[in-house]
Amino acid sequence: MSGLINALNIGKSSLLDGQRAIEVVGNNISNVNTEGYSRQVPVFTDFPTLNMNGFMVGRGSKIDVLDREYNNFLAKMMQEKSAALGEEDAKSTALDEMERIVSISENGLSGSIDNFFGAWQDLTGDPGSRVNRDLVLQSGERLAQDFQSTVSELTKLSESMNTMLQSRVDDLNLSIREVASLNLRISTIESTGQPALADRDKRDLLLQKITSLVGGTNTENAAGMASIFLPNGLPLVSDATAMPVLAERVGDTLQISLDLGSHKYELNAERVGGEMRGLMYLRDEFIPEKVADLDKLANGIITEVNALHRAGTGLDGNTERDFFAPLAEEAGAAAMIRMNLGNYREVAAGDSGAPGDNTNALRLSALGTARVMDGSETFVGYYARIAGDVGVEASRNKLALAGNRDALTQVANLRDNTVGVSLEEEMISLIKFQKSFEASAKYLSTVDEVMSQLLAIRG
Repeated sequence: MSGLINALNIGKSSLLDGQRAIEVVGNNISNVNTEGYSRQVPVFTDFPTLNMNGFMVGRGSKIDVLDREYNNFLAKMMQEKSAALGEEDAKSTALDEMERIVSISENGLSGSIDNFFGAWQDLTGDPGSRVNRDLVLQSGERLAQDFQSTVSELTKLSESMNTMLQSRVDDLNLSIREVASLNLRISTIESTGQPALADRDKRDLLLQKITSLVGGTNTENAAGMASIFLPNGLPLVSDATAMPVLAERVGDTLQISLDLGSHKYELNAERVGGEMRGLMYLRDEFIPEKVADLDKLANGIITEVNALHRAGTGLDGNTERDFFAPLAEEAGAAAMIRMNLGNYREVAAGDSGAPGDNTNALRLSALGTARVMDGSETFVGYYARIAGDVGVEASRNKLALAGNRDALTQVANLRDNTVGVSLEEEMISLIKFQKSFEASAKYLSTVDEVMSQLLAIRG
């Protein structure tokens, strides 16, 4: 009789295992479209055998634990590609805008430079003409305004980086706090012997998001807690503690720092990765470099034009007069360039001041094609190099963005094929567990019938 009771227990456990396995398959199917979901698999183990009158009798099986399909290599690759994509994606819109700002066109700064020296060329044909002299003044004013406008737009673009960085910092702090909270939850659950499968999926998504925002690496300890480190090794999350990232206004910029309690570490493009690195690079390096180039160009025009203009004489007989307001230093020249003349009679077209004297106008018109910038480039050529640098960086960004997006897609597809839910596989598992459940039910029915017959005989 004890053997039949053991048989009933075997059938019961087999029936319950089949039911639970079907539930696991159903959960997988229902999460086929859930981002970051990892396929769950029931792990079957057999009960220890029992010695009954010298015979080793099996006692059935049980689902020991639910396992989570996971590939650490693919998870790290996802994070790495997310960081690379985040950096290039953060640059993309700003670089497109920079291309527009410094584009070479008739209505842009390059056109204004050409028009300015073209106005001096027109003046050589009729140096006493008030109309031509007014055109020189107007083209000089337009040139100054275009310099100011270009720098102003670049400055506004740089300031927009601060707004975007503030948004990324807020998002980052929220994410690392969630990871710290999940660390504690996962550790608590798994210390009881139960798997925290859904929480681990959620944490993996957050880790990928964090690397997209700020780059870095992460490790997991024996308790199941993940620690996150910035690219330079500074900790963002340690066990159940998140280190806050601070964004504080310092003058016209937003200073980002990591608060470790005893010390604050300033974060720059060299200490972070992902989107924040891309934004910091544009704000702190690339845009200031282009503004400095524009300053150099503006200062070159001011210096060369003023030097020739001071040597000439206006219709009023005065000499030693600057065309543009002189500046003390090169830095800020593009934003501060201003006209110094206000009257057509002050334009020094010649050396003598006579209405027909065009000697100085000839020298100034020739300045437009002179290679005075670094001794090798014209003013327009130097500006074309600035625009070319932006264009090259924008093109490189587009190629890198497309390449990183494709790479991430490929890794994501590989991850889905490896640890994600396949409806075909789940259908096969469903049929297998269904047949197992039916066989267990038939087995129990058979054992019950045998017991009934045995009780009837004994009665």
